[in-house]
Amino acid sequence: MTDDRLVDDRPIGTDLARALYDLLTGKFELRNGDRVVIGIGGESGSGKSSAATSLARELRESGVRTCVINSDDYFHLPPRTNHEQRLRSLRHVGPHEVNLPLVEQHIRDFRAARNNVIAPQVNYPANRFDAQRHDFDTFQALIVEGTYVLGLEGLDVRIFLEATHEDNSERRRRRNRDIEAPIINDILAIEHDLIAPYAALANIVVDRNFTIRRHA
Repeated sequence: MTDDRLVDDRPIGTDLARALYDLLTGKFELRNGDRVVIGIGGESGSGKSSAATSLARELRESGVRTCVINSDDYFHLPPRTNHEQRLRSLRHVGPHEVNLPLVEQHIRDFRAARNNVIAPQVNYPANRFDAQRHDFDTFQALIVEGTYVLGLEGLDVRIFLEATHEDNSERRRRRNRDIEAPIINDILAIEHDLIAPYAALANIVVDRNFTIRRHA
């Protein structure tokens, strides 16, 4: 279980966000007033949360009310407990660790503009999940970010960050969020094999230098 939310977003901030915004409003014809769901996926430390935060800021500054949800909040087990389960067997590593059906339900709730939607929110220091409320009728765009989100139903646009775990080692160290243990390299290698194929589903691929390499 990993978290990109505290990654320094300066290397991938406004330039990438503006380029993504231009694509969304141009080729993908996002208009103010549309209800759109954008997925941002990639490996641990690839900059998913920073990209999501920067794009949300760009959308909001352009008048598009935007909500961001992070799939780290939807793990079945809190961080330290999840890590202990992985230590018992690496078979636990994978998308089955995440309550992806609940994420898809919340995408449907956004589509239906439902209010008072209760969602989990990970509390890292306490190793637990708290509750947060979404009032989706106030938003026009929903950004869903996380390692396995590009396989979800209900996404209008899929964005894949292709930096690998090997590219991201320094970024993960700076954010000081991951559990430090020798087994982490084995976990990241397994995740790489699981996550890399999502690039084929993406409408937009962002390379390791945080520039758009291709788009549909």
